[in-house]
Amino acid sequence: MGFLEISDNGHYFIRDGKPFFWLGDTIWPAPCAYSEEELEFYFTRRKEQGFNVVHIMTTWVSFGGELFAVQEGDSTDNMPMWLNNNPATPRDDFFRLVDRFIKIAAKYDFLVVLLPCGGGCGSFVDLEKFITAENARAYAKWLAMRYKDEPNVLWANGFDMQPWDFEDIAQEFAAGLKEGGAKQLMSYHPCGPSSSGYFHNEDWLDMNFVQTWADYEQIPKLVSADYHRKPHKPVIHVEGAYESGQEYPIQVNSQLVRWQAYTSVLCGGFHSYGHNDFWRKTPYWRECLDAKGANQMTIMKDFFTSLEWWKLMPDPTLYGPGILHKHGAAISQDGDFAVIYFPCRKELTISIYKLGGTVQAAWIDPTTGKRVSETKISGETHTFTSPACCDDAILLLTKA
Repeated sequence: MGFLEISDNGHYFIRDGKPFFWLGDTIWPAPCAYSEEELEFYFTRRKEQGFNVVHIMTTWVSFGGELFAVQEGDSTDNMPMWLNNNPATPRDDFFRLVDRFIKIAAKYDFLVVLLPCGGGCGSFVDLEKFITAENARAYAKWLAMRYKDEPNVLWANGFDMQPWDFEDIAQEFAAGLKEGGAKQLMSYHPCGPSSSGYFHNEDWLDMNFVQTWADYEQIPKLVSADYHRKPHKPVIHVEGAYESGQEYPIQVNSQLVRWQAYTSVLCGGFHSYGHNDFWRKTPYWRECLDAKGANQMTIMKDFFTSLEWWKLMPDPTLYGPGILHKHGAAISQDGDFAVIYFPCRKELTISIYKLGGTVQAAWIDPTTGKRVSETKISGETHTFTSPACCDDAILLLTKA
């Protein structure tokens, strides 16, 4: 297992010499909230489903501010992560839980995105001012020296807060990782919308993270903007609406989960999935490993990895103006195939001349991965009507 690298064109990842299709999941409190047996259960199923990246907070306080205690006596006056609540003096016994998580993840060939300063809604920089510009560098250097040789580790700077009030802490943390010899890739996990808006030109930022949460309709605009930003850096939509989430104005069902993922990829990025019952660790989390949206992420990954997906370039000119807001479309750099996602039943006029004027058109059901129909079409443009049997659909056009 080698370290994750970035492609020559800056748009995707390379691992062990091959293009790496990122499919992430979020299980934020995992080191302190999940037992070894539970983690084995989790990774066994996620591995079968094709996930290969997992996001965690190395230090965790839940959304409401309650501490996930590790041992008796843990409290906000006696945080289990740091001696005397000072991040400059981490507690080895706590970080052995993080060690355990990284080791189990490596066993299943998962990359681990560590968010060491996040704890939910600025728990450690705002609600409790434990992490400061004075101690962030020492904390990061200690972490880097502990994990710098772990090839399955990636770093996420950030605090689950807007960065402008805490930019000095972010800069100190990044500097500490570098001083400690961290070799792995690093990003910044924003509290909306993207890391690029604050840190794109920083040498320490290797890839851009996009967080939309309830503002998921902004995914096409944000991912597309980051794809075209220079210098080119990979972009990952890392936190959208969580499946079965409780905080949203609409029900977050599997169709919305699919839309977030396909739109992220076809606008030039990658996607990390999330389910409400993992970051909250509800009593139902085991059953939710097989939530509809999670299993359909497997179908999404299988579809793209059956193609030379790394050659895809987002191209909204495949269809008429004003469509980008809800649709994703991409064409290969060689012009030999294109993928268009239809988020609902509708007609769209597609410029098939971009693929030579004669194409093999296949409709694919994203809930099953099966081809619904296939036909050969010629001309400059063609109006496609998505299949009545599908709530949403994938149109694969192949140059004939």
